[in-house]
Amino acid sequence: MIRIKATPPAFIVLSETMLNKAIIDANGTIRQFGRLFGIDFDEMEAGDRKQVEAEFLDGTPTTLSFYKTRNRGDRRFSIRGIKKQAGAGDTVALTFRLNKGRTVLVINVTRNPEYEFVLEAAG
Repeated sequence: MIRIKATPPAFIVLSETMLNKAIIDANGTIRQFGRLFGIDFDEMEAGDRKQVEAEFLDGTPTTLSFYKTRNRGDRRFSIRGIKKQAGAGDTVALTFRLNKGRTVLVINVTRNPEYEFVLEAAG
């Protein structure tokens, strides 16, 4: 078991469209999580993109992208390589692993039910 930081996690339930188009609406938990890295969608301009390095539970590196669409300025989010780690209907959580620093961790809670406590922390 990995020790998880007590910061409330972000979470999403993935749809087929999210996986196929790599476009995820940045819900409230995602926007709040981004603020931990100085990413504030209210201050971003249409077309802006900010990235955060992370890793999946199995140690595979990934990149989280927080961005506003160019045309309408919709708030979006994507996780590089998510299709290899999750399927439609899976719940994915973003949190931290404490090691010699902190690592942003992407957990597929559906496939790793021992981490359901992470979602409970989100209330």
